[in-house]
Amino acid sequence: MNMEDRVRHLELEMASHEAQCEERWKTTFNRLEDIDDALQRIENRLISGGAATLLFLVGLIIERLV
Repeated sequence: MNMEDRVRHLELEMASHEAQCEERWKTTFNRLEDIDDALQRIENRLISGGAATLLFLVGLIIERLV
């Protein structure tokens, strides 16, 4: 195999590698966005649950005082 053939072979391998890496990065970013969305939903539920608990406890305290 002469030098030109080796260079062409390496260029093809590099192009293939770049295409695979690009696809993997796209998949990774999509998964990260999905994880981010799920974490946001969990955070919203925790905040809502905390607020509901606080309101319940404040209601109990007010009821005891009245």
